[in-house]
Amino acid sequence: MRDPSVLINEFGRLASSNALPARVEPDRSRLVVYGERWAAWLYPTNHGDAYQLGHVAPLSFKDQERLLKAALVLSGTRGWWAYHHVRDVPQRSSSHWPLLCRAWADLAVPRPGVTPPMPAHHVEYLDLLTEVIEATRDIEIARQRREPALPYRKLASTREERYSARGVYAFHLLRDATVGRGALVFVTDQPDLRGRVLRIKDREITVRFDDTVDYARIPQQGALQVLPSDRVYRAQLDAVETLREQRGTQPHLLTQLVDQRLAPYRPDSDAQPRETLDPAQLHAFRTALTVPDLLLVLGPPGTGKTRTITEIAAGCAERGQRVLVTSHTNRAVDNVLERLPPDVRAVRVGNEDTMTAQARGFMVETQVEALRQEILAATAGTASRLATFTGTDDQAGRWLGYLAARLAEAQGANRDVQFRTAELAAAVERAIAPFAAQLAAADQRARESRESVVPLAERHRHHERQAETARRRAASGVPAFFFRWLADRRERHLAAISEQLNAARTAMRLAEESYAAVRARADALVAADPGVRAITSARDGASKMYEKALGEATRAVEAAREVLRPAVAVPGGVPDDLAGWTRLYEELMSAAALARNRAGLLAQWREQVAVAEQDLHRELVRYADVVAATCIGTATTTLLAELEFDVAIVDEAGQISTPNLLVPLVRARRAVLVGDHNQLPPFLDDEVRSWADSIASDRPPEVATLVADVLRRSAFERLYPRLADTNRVMLRVQRRMPAELAQFVSNTFYRGLLETDHPGGPPDPVFSAPLAMIDTSDQPATRRREQPDRSVDGLGRPGYVNELEARLIVQLLGRNATRYADWAVIVPYRAQAELITQLLRRELGDAGVADNVGTVDSFQGGERDLIVYGFTRSNHGGQIGFLTELRRLNVAITRPRRQLVLVGDTTTLRAARDPGFAALIQSLIAHLDAVGDRRPSREIEGVLND
Repeated sequence: MRDPSVLINEFGRLASSNALPARVEPDRSRLVVYGERWAAWLYPTNHGDAYQLGHVAPLSFKDQERLLKAALVLSGTRGWWAYHHVRDVPQRSSSHWPLLCRAWADLAVPRPGVTPPMPAHHVEYLDLLTEVIEATRDIEIARQRREPALPYRKLASTREERYSARGVYAFHLLRDATVGRGALVFVTDQPDLRGRVLRIKDREITVRFDDTVDYARIPQQGALQVLPSDRVYRAQLDAVETLREQRGTQPHLLTQLVDQRLAPYRPDSDAQPRETLDPAQLHAFRTALTVPDLLLVLGPPGTGKTRTITEIAAGCAERGQRVLVTSHTNRAVDNVLERLPPDVRAVRVGNEDTMTAQARGFMVETQVEALRQEILAATAGTASRLATFTGTDDQAGRWLGYLAARLAEAQGANRDVQFRTAELAAAVERAIAPFAAQLAAADQRARESRESVVPLAERHRHHERQAETARRRAASGVPAFFFRWLADRRERHLAAISEQLNAARTAMRLAEESYAAVRARADALVAADPGVRAITSARDGASKMYEKALGEATRAVEAAREVLRPAVAVPGGVPDDLAGWTRLYEELMSAAALARNRAGLLAQWREQVAVAEQDLHRELVRYADVVAATCIGTATTTLLAELEFDVAIVDEAGQISTPNLLVPLVRARRAVLVGDHNQLPPFLDDEVRSWADSIASDRPPEVATLVADVLRRSAFERLYPRLADTNRVMLRVQRRMPAELAQFVSNTFYRGLLETDHPGGPPDPVFSAPLAMIDTSDQPATRRREQPDRSVDGLGRPGYVNELEARLIVQLLGRNATRYADWAVIVPYRAQAELITQLLRRELGDAGVADNVGTVDSFQGGERDLIVYGFTRSNHGGQIGFLTELRRLNVAITRPRRQLVLVGDTTTLRAARDPGFAALIQSLIAHLDAVGDRRPSREIEGVLND
């Protein structure tokens, strides 16, 4: 802004109408004042008499967001003044800065004493969480630093589809990658060249760098290293601090989680979902819409958790609530996002490299560009029409200028008409002066004669009515004689009055004829007068000019209305006088000014839309019905900073640690946790023991126990058994697994409560039942025995391979892989997965093999037509390692849609030293023998080799 006087005038006008908003920012000692199009930063002078203008910027979405939170309204009728130098400010002036600061403090600072003290056991709980988070952070960062570098022998650029301006390159490794998708890495000795692993295929790892990276900067041969990060732990600690300072959106969150005290409520029994839900899903849906604080939904495999979550999210959004859909994994978040109805406004926040292709369409960056183009296209027509009100193409301005000129002509002509009319009256009076006395006398006589006729006419009408009445009554009846006499008498009176009236009328006619004769002689004299003729001609000319000007004014008004009508409301009608024309002109000028303002605002807005990317990002998220992000992602993106949610829907809550869960929960007024604590927990038991020993080595045993419990069990697992039925729901009908398998899962893990609705499928060519097992205990111990692998996983655990099981699995898939639409091999150990992957590539080729073989952890939440699970362990001592975590087996065997094939040594499995695992295997074998198909491995080898 080059001319501050424009801003000053605008501030004065708004202040006089009590419409000037402002904000005080004491941390920077400035007053921010917001006009209609500009925001100005004003700094109080040292003497407190004025403000120095520090910065002026166009009004932005961010400014409007700040004003929605809090604002002062400045008012005053004395106006604002601008001076070039502080020394020019008049003495005894005041900026009223202290007054504004006090008013702002009263507005923005909460009153002391509102926050009650936190119970001691809540403080202890938060202290424990803080200790666990800090210790696990230190352990994890140390582990990441110990990860060996990944040497690469070749570098290549990619044609990867990009959603942001960052470099994407492929590195060909010398050995198999030990990092996962999404890991942060950097080029050795160049820590600024860092990025995120986008994809791993065989020994090729694709990295998307944080910034645009010149290909020449990256060495053609070198190594990649894992970048230690405490981002997750910072988010967790921030969530704990939010609770400690009692700043959470839900003030009673700790009471809910620690004390299990929840508010009473009544579910909305009339709420209807968009899609058909079974009774348990419908109950969860209706309960989730109305629960005031916390609801837990237990969703065993295949019971439609994602469908239920989608309906809950859509139902809450339909009620005007802002919904956060979150989970520990990106896949779970994307599953919900992709199933939302199209009329629900949803955005996906997070790292694009970890999203599915469909979920990327919901990214803020993607939607903003589409929104920007949509806005520009939608407003293009209006902008084109409004453009006619600005610049050289201001058609309305031209027509209104023409109207103003014609009205000025009409006003001049009207004044001329009035002047000529007065002048003509004087000229006529002079011209008829010789006949003035005679004309006045004749006029007087005519007027007197007319006046004499009036009473006579009235008397005549009166007597005529009386005579008529008498004649009517004389027609019949006893007094008819009297009325005949009366009628004759009244007829005589009427005749006398009629004679008088006729004489008066004759006299009036003669008087008028005399006046007309005198008037005619006077008019002839006036008509012959040259001066009168000249004045009359001038008056008639002015009248014609007046009519012509108003005719042109009417044409200009219609043209201006035609131009203005598409943009603003225009006044109608045609005025009767010049005062009306003046009002119409002023109304049209106001309409044109409004149209120009709209044109300017729209042009500015379109220009801002084209460049205000960050503002649009923020507004898109703010006005979204559903925001989807991982638990940690809700706290690590600036787009969600300070954003609160009406409800947080957390998927996979059974495997989310309490510190991770708190990150989204502190941002929501209520929460719906959906999960299954009968599947993998946040950390597995063997991991917990190792971590707990490190964390609690110098602490009392009870602290170590608490630490282990926080690590081992999710908040979902601890809460579900303790909550009343009003705050927990179990989904009971599974539609994924065949009934033979589902029956065992239900009895073993879900107390027999799981029901099945599954159509079955075509028979397998090898096995007679959907639940089958290849039992390797018939093989010699030397052939079926496991072998330790020299490599270890990320926690330092040894790996195992079992070549017999690997070859059986490869043989089975070599025959069946093309029969099933999709399949997967699940094994406990990474080393065994790598062995099977190598063998399958020789058998089936490279296509998709690596994506179909993995450990239990990588398949939680997925499903396939065929699942082959290999136990791997086979030894004479019943040593099964971390297979003792029974929930691993639950995850593995609940993935198939058509066929499950188990491969293992039942002798070792039955002899397991862990009683729980041994009992489960015994139950599984009994179930297999009853409804499944357990076959010796030699027999299967013969079938597969045939």
